[in-house]
Amino acid sequence: MGKKKAKEKKVEMVVAGVQRRFGPRSLVRGRLPTAVNVGSSIPHISTGFPQLDQALAIGGLPKGKIAELVGLPTSGKTTLALKFLAQAQTGKNQVGYIDQARYFDPDYAYRCGLDLSRLVVGTPYDLQEALAMTETLAQRSNLAALLFDVQGSFWTDADAVRYLTALLNRMTAPLARSGMTLLFLSDISTDDTPILPALAHYASVRLRVVRERWLRLYSDIRGYEARVEVLKNRFGPAGRLVTLKIRFNGTVSGEDL
Repeated sequence: MGKKKAKEKKVEMVVAGVQRRFGPRSLVRGRLPTAVNVGSSIPHISTGFPQLDQALAIGGLPKGKIAELVGLPTSGKTTLALKFLAQAQTGKNQVGYIDQARYFDPDYAYRCGLDLSRLVVGTPYDLQEALAMTETLAQRSNLAALLFDVQGSFWTDADAVRYLTALLNRMTAPLARSGMTLLFLSDISTDDTPILPALAHYASVRLRVVRERWLRLYSDIRGYEARVEVLKNRFGPAGRLVTLKIRFNGTVSGEDL
């Protein structure tokens, strides 16, 4: 074998190894893996809101990646996350919810469209247990998506941030292999900087949710409008804004404005 062919074969072996570890689209030849040239061919799960899917360029949140929903309590981020999990159940898939914060409401989840028989809910005792549970599910389960929700106060602890950073570093390859979307819920800071810089780095998509106004019928609250901003998107442009309308009418229904 000539030197040129030997070099080419070595490159091919390295590329194949990277693709096995991080996913087939992590390293490609002759083009960049962006929305400009691959578009909807990126495996994804719809958010349930067509206008938001369009703003994300690929049709939803990417499979096999980490995503983050940022917002204050009552902003709408939990509703958006539950609607996403309901979409991830399409095709009789199973999904998971790590509920260390103890915020999970099965009735509300059902009204958001989730099939509770295909939802596993973890209630870990502390953050380390939550992270260990997350890693196990990512590596050994066939979940289509997993939602991670813990108490915001944990992220002021240096050890907690260190544990999370280590987990995120280990998650890249297992998620790429399994195709599971790992979605984090996190708070927003007052100065608009990421609460968790490591999560902001590892997330392929970051969305900020802000509740703009309540929708009322006389004195009754019937829903709300929320603005979603694409803070980061490795598969398309960031900075796009979408306004969503969430209505409480027996079920929790959403529509684009």
